[in-house]
Amino acid sequence: MAENMDAKIVIIGCGIAGIAAAQRLIESGFTNVRILEATGRSGGRIKSSRLGNAVIEIGAAFIHGPSEKNPVFCLARDYDLLDPKALTPENQAVDVDEGPPQVPNWFTSSGQKVSPETVEPALELFYKLLDSTPQSKSHKHGSLPSVGDFIKSEALRRTAKKWKNKDKSTRQLLLGAINTLLKEECYSSATHSMDELDLVGFSMYQSIKGVDCTFP
Repeated sequence: MAENMDAKIVIIGCGIAGIAAAQRLIESGFTNVRILEATGRSGGRIKSSRLGNAVIEIGAAFIHGPSEKNPVFCLARDYDLLDPKALTPENQAVDVDEGPPQVPNWFTSSGQKVSPETVEPALELFYKLLDSTPQSKSHKHGSLPSVGDFIKSEALRRTAKKWKNKDKSTRQLLLGAINTLLKEECYSSATHSMDELDLVGFSMYQSIKGVDCTFP
């Protein structure tokens, strides 16, 4: 047993998973544990930055589905990291169906503000496609390898007919909004690109009740 505890253990990556693995191993009595990190910082997706005088959390800023079924929520609760409102049974019982309340602000690449009504057709189509995302096993191998491929190909196919009477600039604006929503979906799915997310894994995703909460 003592020889096993002296085993040389190398953990690749100093993100939260690597740090947690090292902590668990050391708490279990292992003494020869090292973490290798390719970048100059630890934390992985957990990263803070500054915008003026404000601190901006680039990653790991909110908890999705605050309930007893969510181990991240339970950890944050046990360490008193959450606002009291997030701990109420009422907050945990609300079913937002993957759409927490929010007020969107849309801008063009030149900085011009766009009204929510203008981009509403893009939102309607995007979420309809997201809800109808098929499992990859129902498609021929290589035809639709990822969620991103499905959304983009279907958006182009459907908008060619649905928005054919709209002028070119409006179509470009709406397609740009869909592309933005696809990027936004990355943080909900914890991926750098929806092109890297397979359809089978995405179709197995299950939502947890509760209004998303942030660390104060």
